[in-house]
Amino acid sequence: MDKKSKLRWRLKQLRIRSKVFLRRNGLQVAVIAALALMGGAALMIFSENRETPNEQVNNSGDQTLDNAIQNGNATTKPTDDPNIAVTPRPTGRPEMPSDEPTLLPSTTPAANPAGSPNPTHIPDFTPVPNVTLTPEPESRYQPPVDGNIIRIFAINSLIYSETLNQWMTHSGVDIAGSKGSEVRSIAEGTVENVYNDDMLGMTVVISHANGCVSVYSNLDENVDVSIGDTVRSRQVIGRIGATAISECLERSHLHFELHINGEPVNPEGLILFNKEQE
Repeated sequence: MDKKSKLRWRLKQLRIRSKVFLRRNGLQVAVIAALALMGGAALMIFSENRETPNEQVNNSGDQTLDNAIQNGNATTKPTDDPNIAVTPRPTGRPEMPSDEPTLLPSTTPAANPAGSPNPTHIPDFTPVPNVTLTPEPESRYQPPVDGNIIRIFAINSLIYSETLNQWMTHSGVDIAGSKGSEVRSIAEGTVENVYNDDMLGMTVVISHANGCVSVYSNLDENVDVSIGDTVRSRQVIGRIGATAISECLERSHLHFELHINGEPVNPEGLILFNKEQE
């Protein structure tokens, strides 16, 4: 028998024996094969999922660090393991520390260099406006009658008139005095006018020095002076009457005015009257 024939015969005998073995032990073989397959699969799964402890820790740390960064808290440690150190990411540019002290601007003025003149201090001042002073008349005039002022000077305000029953200005003062009481010139001067005023009655006007003019009204019709007369201080020029129609309901008085440079002024500023008013 040649070699090929022997090989064919052996293969045939092997197949026959295998069939006989499988028929007798088929169940056992199937179980063993299944166990082998299961063991191989388990080994492959275990090999794929097997990691070193360091790899597990690193993966856990990376995941925790990513979560901290997403939540805006990069300073929180990702794990309690003391062997793991996580460096937080900076959230902003830190300030650069300086070893040198900060220099503040000096408030002390620098010394003048040699040869430089010292600045001259100019004191503060408020300019005084130019004021034109009007020459003051004679320092003191004499009161025309002895009595209290019962109606004041009111050129820039209104006072009530009982006679006219209205509020009006008053360009002089009313000095109380009984009818027939003597009226005297307040200073030396010249009689400028004597006339009967429609509202203030019999009136005498005397011109004095320094642009001063005195006016006496509500006089009796029989006056003691005429136009052009020169009068002395305290000279009698007339008497209190009842000729002022605009003040006829007032108590007996002398209506007296004082003008400086043509403008009426308050006589109380130049004549010493009784301060008490009735």
